[in-house]
Amino acid sequence: MDRTYISGAKLRIPAVRPNYICRDIPNKKLDEGLKKEHKIFLISVPAGYGKTTLVSGWISQLDEPCAWLSLDKYDNDPIKFIRYLLEAVRKVNKSFGVTVQDLTNAPKLPEIETVSLYLMNELEQFPQPLILVLDNYHVIEHPYIHEMVQNLLGSRSLRLIISTRQKPPIAFSRWRVRDKMTELNFSDLKFSGAEIKEFFGKSFNIVFDDDMLQTIETQTEGWAASMQLTGLSIKNMDKAQAKRFIKEQGASNRFIADYLMDEVVKMQEEQTCGFLYRTCMLKKFNRELCVAVTGIADSKKIIDRLEKDNLFIVALDHSHTWYRYHPLFSELLKANMDDDRKAELCKNASLWCEENGFAEEALEYALEAKDGEAAASLVKGEAISLFQKGKLKTLLSWLNSVSEINQDKESTLELYRAWCLLISGEMDEANRVIDSFAHTQDGSNPVITGMVKAAMPFQYNSDDKKKTLQYAKDAVTVMKDQQGLFYYGALIALGHANGLNGHTREAAAWNAKAHGGACRKGYLFLQLLSLHDLAFYLNCMGRRREALALCEKTLERVTDSSKNPLKMIKIVYLSMGMLLYASNQLGRAKSYLEEGIAAYQELAFAHLIGLGEWHLVLLLYHLGEKEKAFEMVYRLQAHCKDLFVRRISLFFEALEMELHLREGNIAKVSAWLREPGSTFDAVSGILDIYPYFTYIRAMIAQKEFDKARLALEDKQTLLRKEGRYGELITVLLLLALVTKHLDNESKALGYVREALAMAAPEGYERYFLDEGSELLELAYKARDAAPAFVDKLFPKKAKKPQALAEPLKKREIEILVLIAKGLSNHEIAEMLYITTGTTKWYIKNIFAKLGVNKRTQAVDRARRLEIIR
Repeated sequence: MDRTYISGAKLRIPAVRPNYICRDIPNKKLDEGLKKEHKIFLISVPAGYGKTTLVSGWISQLDEPCAWLSLDKYDNDPIKFIRYLLEAVRKVNKSFGVTVQDLTNAPKLPEIETVSLYLMNELEQFPQPLILVLDNYHVIEHPYIHEMVQNLLGSRSLRLIISTRQKPPIAFSRWRVRDKMTELNFSDLKFSGAEIKEFFGKSFNIVFDDDMLQTIETQTEGWAASMQLTGLSIKNMDKAQAKRFIKEQGASNRFIADYLMDEVVKMQEEQTCGFLYRTCMLKKFNRELCVAVTGIADSKKIIDRLEKDNLFIVALDHSHTWYRYHPLFSELLKANMDDDRKAELCKNASLWCEENGFAEEALEYALEAKDGEAAASLVKGEAISLFQKGKLKTLLSWLNSVSEINQDKESTLELYRAWCLLISGEMDEANRVIDSFAHTQDGSNPVITGMVKAAMPFQYNSDDKKKTLQYAKDAVTVMKDQQGLFYYGALIALGHANGLNGHTREAAAWNAKAHGGACRKGYLFLQLLSLHDLAFYLNCMGRRREALALCEKTLERVTDSSKNPLKMIKIVYLSMGMLLYASNQLGRAKSYLEEGIAAYQELAFAHLIGLGEWHLVLLLYHLGEKEKAFEMVYRLQAHCKDLFVRRISLFFEALEMELHLREGNIAKVSAWLREPGSTFDAVSGILDIYPYFTYIRAMIAQKEFDKARLALEDKQTLLRKEGRYGELITVLLLLALVTKHLDNESKALGYVREALAMAAPEGYERYFLDEGSELLELAYKARDAAPAFVDKLFPKKAKKPQALAEPLKKREIEILVLIAKGLSNHEIAEMLYITTGTTKWYIKNIFAKLGVNKRTQAVDRARRLEIIR
């Protein structure tokens, strides 16, 4: 179900019972392994040998930090396993695994190596080794989990205890060879004669003579489960009856569990026996649930008696309100029931859970009963609420489960599923569902018809953007009389479709209308989605301060009862971060962007992917965290490779090229430009403009000045027509650089002055800083257009750089000027009539005098020293 749900019971180390038997032989082996600093402790024995009791009892005597995770079949899911693992370790270190949790919030499963590396790096920070127990590991079958666990064994700060019924497919050979592994099997966990005697004395107050003890040891082979069942069978017998029972029950161990279970259940009162069979399907239970399922009003008395008699019942809380059965006990009970009876009990449990507000549990029982109608009804009743709250992960998980068991698909639920799939980025399945609707719907239901049409702008490739605009218009028309949740969703779709077509004013207007309506209706999810897009479009139009004010107002207004921001509100942090980045408030922008990205990943809002990441990567680069910036780009490319259409993949390719441009890696960028589809000539959509600017910068870096100028002049006309003045600022700055390289500095300064006139009132400082020192020189020469704004770009301008210890010679300055123009060593040599070797010698001297090691650094320092222009 919802993979964000965490059960605290699975993370608690089981308490040591008062009648606990200290196991000398296995405890001694565990102690020796710990003393030798063994990496892995593998306890692999069949069911019922007391693995969990042994490990919990041994750990209770240690002083080392320990994390515990009890696994069940629902943990055979990499994301759920990782999240439970993080929560287990957080019992020892509350801040553990933040980065890994961010990775699990991404729409796609993160790479095993990446998750393992982050986990190991954080484990290395622990002051002393951590003992991690993975109990019942035999339920795990997923290769991803096995490989990740194997990788974690490489951590020097981890001691891993695996308790399992069967050896996992993990390579332990290297640890065995190095004597870094402790292994316990069933022979180690068999109870000895002395331990058997102590067990029956403490647990059942039964004292055996030597003959009976020998018989018990032979028949049970020290199997704890058999001993427990035997004790329950004979505890009320006199000595003669018990002796006869033990001798007569047979020596075949293969059937002892089934036989003794039958004897234990038969010996219970009829009412208790019926209670056991009618509650064994329950994953957990309290008195009220048991009354509803069994019809027994005195269920609490039976529960108390079962707990007193230690009949495989476990309390889940200190108040002894909720319980569960030992898995072995419930499995044996269920083995004697037919499928129809199991389904009936699950249906009853589902009804009670639904009536008492346990929606998730109700759905689980309905699904287990294969009751598709009830499951569909449960999901339909919760879907709108979950959608309004933005809980798309939970809703999609439920919808997928219902879809799997229902052959006849419920139209409304399938449409909800399509929208959840779209927003979370599972495009192929979303497209399949939407396409099926487009061919089968008769248009009689306006909501379904409208939702299908409204999905189109998020479904199709950019080649179909005109068609998507018409679909979105149709959706709004069809649902205009509804004025409900999906009508405002259609308005957002219409805004998005206009954005795809470059109609920025219209996109902003429709999102503003959707935002206003969603605020009035209380549709928080749609309110935030529309605000995110509205803020972006306002910024495109050069209205940064207005967009920022809208975001700040929303953050002040939408809080919980303690006046803290709701988790979902943090997607507004994305817009805040981008707007603060534009005004060069990098510290605040970083905080907002990181939290905003983490929030939408956790909520599975893949619709928002791209813009926040672009700004955060550049921000990290500007703050000097270059390796982290590149690492983030590569991770984004891996996650999004198969997630969306080609345009999204190209978006992150362009982001990588943006970093390579700033590093001076022109060869890498040139190769990228030669790839098909890397031109961005048809720029219009919400994700297009940033890669387009990278494309132009790449042309400038390759000295394709005329080509860049023509492209920019066309774009300038388009942006002016659409009122995209925020984007126009960058176009003007790039035109200024191109024009300067074409030897028309006067015209270049004209472009800069116009850009300053638009940027200064809104505080777009970063737009100038991001274009580098050459552009900043032009800005300083045009300072009269906006003096206060330009001075912010040069906080240290008054402090002139220290002069060189050894000044550059005339020939060295000549060569430096040619380097600044982008000429190669060979071209410089030909122009100055010197050899290439002599050119290299001069450049080496220039680097030494300037204290740099790159051509771009030399040019930048020489300009700041005013050696060259």
